[in-house]
Amino acid sequence: MPVCEKCGGQINPNTGFCQSCGAPFNLRFQPATQSSAAQSTYQMPPPLQPSMNRPQVQPQRSYVEKAIGVILLRKPKSLGRYDTFTAVITGQRIIIAQMTNEMLKNSIQAARDQAKAEGKGFWGQWEEQLRASFSYSQRYLNMDPAAALSETPGNFAVNNDAIREIKLKLKNINKGNAQVELHEFEIEIASASGRYEFRMDEREDYVNSLKMVYGEKVKMPFGYFSSHGVKLKLG
Repeated sequence: MPVCEKCGGQINPNTGFCQSCGAPFNLRFQPATQSSAAQSTYQMPPPLQPSMNRPQVQPQRSYVEKAIGVILLRKPKSLGRYDTFTAVITGQRIIIAQMTNEMLKNSIQAARDQAKAEGKGFWGQWEEQLRASFSYSQRYLNMDPAAALSETPGNFAVNNDAIREIKLKLKNINKGNAQVELHEFEIEIASASGRYEFRMDEREDYVNSLKMVYGEKVKMPFGYFSSHGVKLKLG
């Protein structure tokens, strides 16, 4: 309520005079309450500026799955035949993609045509045919892993965190009275969903790809050792 200028008593604004001393009410002594005009000139405070000390929220980046390495695999069948697969290794899973007879036939024909165009003779063309499967598997390095998985109905994937062990063992055969060591690995992938067995060439880049992703889960055969990768067999 407003107060009297003369005695300091409270004034009822409806009476027009001080109830203590009788002095007339003076409008200029009303307290500074906001009138409608004052309210109309009220300005909003400026928006808060971002503080340098305030943590900035970084936008989340979506994970893009890419092939880290590819390994050509074989699964023996009867009468010396085998099925051909490619293991596509990513940071999330390993995809086993089968190379069908039609795919293999097309890759061999393409290799033969390329060798012939380069002027290579019969043996040169034959050598390129042997390399055709390996060359064909390299295309998975630039393919979307999801497309590799769906390329053939029999393809499947095993998540990396479900893999318990990858065991490599050299395959030996008897030739006459001597033991001949084949440059081939038996590879066994033990996972929560089962065990998968294949053959693969004894290639350092293949083993390095496995070691890079699976580390100590990769069990090398006796006589091998690793230091920042894999060294070939001693002796």
